[in-house]
Parts: sequence; structure tokens; C-alpha cells
Amino acid sequence: MDDLKTRVITASIVAPFVVLCFVSYESLIGLVSAIVILAGYEFITLEMKERDARFFYVILLALYPVLYGLVFEEPTQPLSILFITGVVFSLIADKDPSQVFKTIASFSIALIYITFFLSFFLPIYRNFGAANALLVLTSTWVFDSFAYFAGLKFGKTRISPRYSPRKSLEGVIGGFLGVVIYTFLYRLVVNDLLSVNVIGFGTFLPFAATVAVMDTFGDIFESALKRHYGVKDSGKTLPGHGGMLDRIDGLLFVAPVSYIVFKILEGVVR
Repeated sequence: MDDLKTRVITASIVAPFVVLCFVSYESLIGLVSAIVILAGYEFITLEMKERDARFFYVILLALYPVLYGLVFEEPTQPLSILFITGVVFSLIADKDPSQVFKTIASFSIALIYITFFLSFFLPIYRNFGAANALLVLTSTWVFDSFAYFAGLKFGKTRISPRYSPRKSLEGVIGGFLGVVIYTFLYRLVVNDLLSVNVIGFGTFLPFAATVAVMDTFGDIFESALKRHYGVKDSGKTLPGHGGMLDRIDGLLFVAPVSYIVFKILEGVVR
């Protein structure tokens, strides 16, 4: 119960600040970069031992949303530049030849898994507006909450006992229904009352399914990573939640797939 109380207090402090960052495109870029710094450092620390090298790689990770958001139109351009820079730095600076490819692999995974995936919020914002970008974020919060309590109450069918033993099918269904209800209310307030475009009714079910499935697999994937490295949490950044990577694990899978779903259903989303 104390852990739940800590989680609620942390969320009530952090959530309003995060939501405010969606008021402008530039502040969203800053938010994504800040999250990448925290989550990227946690991930890279699991593999890399040299402190100075960690900071250089984290800087490269944090540069991606800035370059993609403000300089380059194509996402692969800054991705290629940063990847090559990281590889060259590793080849020059790594003192242990046996560690070079582990370092490159760790940086490459962080560049794709954390930085590239999270930065999909930028094209969502540009193409579909702040309201839909914020919906993607807050829907993962809603899913996590509904899935947690539904799993506690009804959870029997374990989805991934090897990596995430507490994750249940009943919890996922509860989270899915929670997102459907939340999306309906969100549209009611944002679209109908505030006259701001948000996804149409025809998108509710595919969007909710995207959040439910991708959030679940994002959580399982991060659990597998933590088991590989033998840690319980990715860090201690957020009291009650563990590390930043623990908090955004589902979001990292939800953001890119939501963008794809929005593009497929573009006429309904706008």
C-alpha cells in the first residue's frame, strides 16, 4: 500500500509537468530529449562500465530528437549520423577490444529502442496535432492503471510467466476497456467541447487495441532486458516507479505503432 501511495504522489507531481510540455512543438522536443537522457543513461549503465563514455553516448542519444525535430526532415538522416559517430567513438576510445562490439550493440539498441521509438511523438504532433499526441501518452497511463487493478482483481491467465509473471490476460482486457472508455471521454471533452480535432469514433477500437497489445509487449520486453542484466528496476529516478525506462517501457512500443495506425486511418483521425 505504501508503494502505491508513493507511485500516486510521484505521478501527481510529474504528470502535470509532462502534459504542459505538449503546449508547443519545441517544448515537446525538450521533453523527449530529457526522457531520453534519463532512460538512455539507465540502459547504457547496464552494459558500460566507464563513466565518461556513458555521458558521451547519452549526449548522442539526446541529440536525435533535436536534430530530427528541428534540422532534418527524414528520421534516418540523424539516425545514421549518430550511429556512425557512436561506432567511431567506440573504436577509438574503448580500451578493451573485447568490449567494443558489446558497447556498439548497447548503444545501437538504445538508439533504436529508446531514442528512435520515443521520437515518434514528434511526427504524431506534426501530422496529427498536440491533442492526438497527448492522447497517445495519456492512454498508456490509463491502460497501465486499469490493467494493474483488473489484474489484481481478476488476473488468472498469465501471458508471460517467464519474463513478467504478474502480467495477465484479464489485466490486458481491463486495460483495453479502460482505454476505450477514456478515448471516448477524451474526444467528448477535447473535440466536442474545446473544438480541437482528435481521433474519430471509427479509430477508437484499433487505437485501444494498439495501446493494449504494444504496451503489454513493451513491458514484457523490458522485463526480459532486466532479467538478462539481473536487475529488478532500471534505476531509481522515479520513486515508486523504479527508473525512467520502467515508466516508459510500454510507451516505447505504443508510440511508433500508434503513428502507423494513425497514418493508415488518416481520414478518420483528422
